Amino acid sequence: MKKANTITLLLMMSFSLVSFSCVNSKTEIKSFNTNTLQQYVGEYMYEVEGIILNVYTKEKENNTKLYFSWIGEGEIELIAIGDHLFSFKNEEEIKIEFKDAENGVFNELNLIQPDETISAFRMEMEDLTTIDKKLIENNFSGVILIVQNDNILFNKAYGRKNSEENGMNDLNTVFDICSISKQFTGAGILKLSMQNKLSVTDKLSKYFDAVPNDKKDITIHQLLTHSSGLESGIGEDYDTITEAEFLSQVFSSKLINPIGTTFNYSNMGYSLLALIIEKVSGMDYEAFLSEAIFKPSKMYHTGYVIPDWDHNEVANCYVDTTEAKKPNEENWNEKGPYLNLKGNGGILTRASDLLLWSQAIRDYTVLDKATTSKYLNPHIDYNDGKASYGYGWGIVNNDLDDKLVRHAGMSELSTSDLWIYPNKGITIIILSNKSELRALTIAKRISRFLLPE
Repeated sequence: MKKANTITLLLMMSFSLVSFSCVNSKTEIKSFNTNTLQQYVGEYMYEVEGIILNVYTKEKENNTKLYFSWIGEGEIELIAIGDHLFSFKNEEEIKIEFKDAENGVFNELNLIQPDETISAFRMEMEDLTTIDKKLIENNFSGVILIVQNDNILFNKAYGRKNSEENGMNDLNTVFDICSISKQFTGAGILKLSMQNKLSVTDKLSKYFDAVPNDKKDITIHQLLTHSSGLESGIGEDYDTITEAEFLSQVFSSKLINPIGTTFNYSNMGYSLLALIIEKVSGMDYEAFLSEAIFKPSKMYHTGYVIPDWDHNEVANCYVDTTEAKKPNEENWNEKGPYLNLKGNGGILTRASDLLLWSQAIRDYTVLDKATTSKYLNPHIDYNDGKASYGYGWGIVNNDLDDKLVRHAGMSELSTSDLWIYPNKGITIIILSNKSELRALTIAKRISRFLLPE
């Protein structure tokens, strides 16, 4: 397993404690006005790891409090304790100091931790040439594809796919897209709904025997929107597990929220959806996706085991600089991954196939217009209402011209990101055979260039 860096560990720990800690009563809280806060607000880049640190206020609070977040995960309220110096509300030993004021805003953010201080700098507007240069400097490994209105703006491969003599990544390299796979499960369910073979209001008890009382009323809609109350998952991605063992563990697990009330990301929920697809279609999960989604979209290089890939076509993964296995050389059975991964992740594809998928969504190739509207509809809010989730997609700015539908994927071995601006005709695809946070900021940086505020 790749070791998390210091900032990752500390910030993740902080996010997990937000609801359980309060400010020490001895903390001296400095007063400030709304106008003062705006000098801190913005996005700061920690270039060493390619991480974007966000500092912001909230209109619903009349912009009277300052918050900090990292890659959209969790939220920390900042408490003023000195001149341009703040502490985390829940962990006073972690502080943020703002420096280098210019034209009414600060350009530098220092995150002061007990054993390390890191510096991040206000993000400047970048162009594709600058981003490309930084990716090369920081040894990015993967493929990036940017398209607007069917015109390719940028398409480039970086790094190695294996240690062989001809082992450099190229534009046709196949990668593990991790949780981006969920949107294909969502599309498969909606395709069956279009065929009147199921309804998203159907309950688990319709498809599985011996569903316990606390889970029998979970609907397909709630599985799709991560509002089922189910835990994230059981076991590891590549564990051998039978369907009976999987269902037994899922049904015996405890709900972490009442059904239908809260967004809680659940991989096991999407594996249940894969099983429902098999029961309703009478086909294996991948075989159904191949016939109903991939072939109509001309995605002939997407799947688990059906595509006839050359051995050198699928990228090996890398942990730091150490070459690991190809994803399809892990502990799979003859039909692909076992149920801890099946339906929620692990689909292999290349960037050009994901572009075909974005075009198929736009052109209603697989799902008709009404069904596509449900597919990309914000069904449930998360991240304090700053984003929503559809049926396998995160959604931002739903009612605006710059509506964004996106999904990222990350494992211990791979990283991927797919951003689509349907009203702007923009698709941004990031695929990497490394597990690195940097890959999850590239699309954001590209979108700032393509869609300046």
